[in-house]
Amino acid sequence: MLKKATHFLKSNIAFVVFLIVITVKLHLFAKYTDTLFVLKDAAYFKEAFKALFKGNFEVFYEGLFLISIGSILVLSFWTILLKGRKHYVTLLILDVIISFLMFADLVYYRYFQDLLSVSVLAQANQTGDIKDSIIDLIKTSDILFFIDLLLFIPIVVYLFIKKKTVNNLSFMTRSITAGAALVIGILFISGPIQSYIDKYGNQLFTQNWYNMAVYYRTGLIGFHALDVYNYVDDHFINKKVIAEDQEEAAKKWFKEHQQKLMEPTPFAGTAAGKNVLIVQLEAFNNFFINKKVNGQEITPNLNRLLEETMYYENFYHQTAQGRTSDAEFLANESLYPLSSGSVYVRFADKEYDALPRILSENGYETAAFHSYEKSFWNRYVMYNNIGFNHFYGESDFEPGEIAGWTLGDRPFFQQAVDKLVTFEKPFYGFLVALTSHHPYNIQAEYQKLNVEGYEGVFANYLHAVHYVDQAVGELVERLKKEGLWDETIFLAYGDHDYGVEEYEWMLGVAELENTPLHAEMLLNQIPFFMHLPHDEGKGIYSQAAGQIDIAPTILHLLGIDTSQLYMMGNNMLVEDPHIVAFRYGSFTDGQVYFKASPEFLFEKGTCYDLESMEEIEVNACRSRYFDAREQLLISDDMITGNLIKKFKKEQ
Repeated sequence: MLKKATHFLKSNIAFVVFLIVITVKLHLFAKYTDTLFVLKDAAYFKEAFKALFKGNFEVFYEGLFLISIGSILVLSFWTILLKGRKHYVTLLILDVIISFLMFADLVYYRYFQDLLSVSVLAQANQTGDIKDSIIDLIKTSDILFFIDLLLFIPIVVYLFIKKKTVNNLSFMTRSITAGAALVIGILFISGPIQSYIDKYGNQLFTQNWYNMAVYYRTGLIGFHALDVYNYVDDHFINKKVIAEDQEEAAKKWFKEHQQKLMEPTPFAGTAAGKNVLIVQLEAFNNFFINKKVNGQEITPNLNRLLEETMYYENFYHQTAQGRTSDAEFLANESLYPLSSGSVYVRFADKEYDALPRILSENGYETAAFHSYEKSFWNRYVMYNNIGFNHFYGESDFEPGEIAGWTLGDRPFFQQAVDKLVTFEKPFYGFLVALTSHHPYNIQAEYQKLNVEGYEGVFANYLHAVHYVDQAVGELVERLKKEGLWDETIFLAYGDHDYGVEEYEWMLGVAELENTPLHAEMLLNQIPFFMHLPHDEGKGIYSQAAGQIDIAPTILHLLGIDTSQLYMMGNNMLVEDPHIVAFRYGSFTDGQVYFKASPEFLFEKGTCYDLESMEEIEVNACRSRYFDAREQLLISDDMITGNLIKKFKKEQ
């Protein structure tokens, strides 16, 4: 018996080693991303087995250890059926694939705080364009994901060349072993998931708003398996069909919202017939506006704009995985981005009530400007669909100073104006800046600030935004020189946060106490400047607003009818509080701020009162939370179901 057991173990040693190695790597991934893998580490096993003898399995479900083991077993059980060298080679291939997937996820997480999905991988042809950012995000310690391969590859090659046959168990024995591995794997997966569903329902798995929430319940392998399943199901097997009751809910919501957008304000139509110029600034946070480092103003030009514009000091980015493209989508289409991937890539062929198309239909010449490749984020397809008459990309600009990735924002803005002054009036210009892009390695000749006391990415970031501030200042002066300043609605805002959680320095520059709420808000806040002809309405506004509110506000100023438009944003010129919802479940209305839990459970979220800046009972945020959630779900239906096209046909 002992001899048979020893033989059995030797025959399956490769599978056991594979199981251990991948488990260790998943634990390492969780450690690097600061996510929970094993509750209390070693104490987990001691407490879990104590509970097991009492008939309580719940302790095993804490963290991701059990479900990760189950996922590995389900993923690889079939390799046990393979005999000899095929068994070893197959396990090695799986090891390589899983290791590279974990590595890719980790690099992506460091910038986006999210995991790769199939829809993001569909944009993989763009990774070469952002190689500098990718390289900067890789750490030496990442080699640990591949170090085992240095041993395993030579062993497998040796066995293959020497034609060694290690596993000579009978097919029946291998089949029983593989079947047992599959059953155990399924039990290890189904136990934690069913326990979660029994407590909280299955909405997390049927309505994925945020990938990390799924990861916290399924583990890394489980997340990717579910993501692949959902993608195949949505795009090939069961393309999403919006139920009739969902359509009716969306119609009802928009009917009420369209009436709300028509509420009068003193600003209604005051800029009728004027030009519109939007400048979207790359990775531009708000915490450095009107602040100094070592006695120097970080953004002196934007600070001066405070005196002649409408400045919203509580303005938030609402982007998700699509980042810059999400910001563009929010501003021009006034719908929320998707929880996974970019609308620009996944649904560029759908119909939208887009700002450039609306303005084009009202006599505007419209143009988008971006000093990079036109194919990036699928812009050349999306821009054409949403009504831009022109799109000027990298090849359309004359060579100039290189700052950051490519043509600096200073010559970029000036060359854009060169083109805009040739347009028929009125015009709509949409400028997507680029210089202050991660990793913020702006060239030495443009590093003008004394950043002593700061280092690394944060120091580079301060140099980059200082350069961009100069570019905006020169742009404003050019508009005044051309006689356009008082003939144009001018807007400048950030597209998303700068992507690095260096809270201590960030809060220090902002001169705020280091608290979780301050850190959360500052990372999400971006500047928003809006200049109306003759400085009308200038001043600082404290109400909460977000990127989704930009298009409806512009149309209100231009006096263009919004009563039949499917835009989810609010008119920022109406002073009543409204929800600013974030894709990952948090929201604010200027009175409270709700921070969603990683598990995406309302009860585990945190509600803050913004007057006292103190945590309050979570139920104080309940009604607004479900309002925000409804908006996100309706927006998803409008996009994936192409409901705008359908609703307009029915009108």
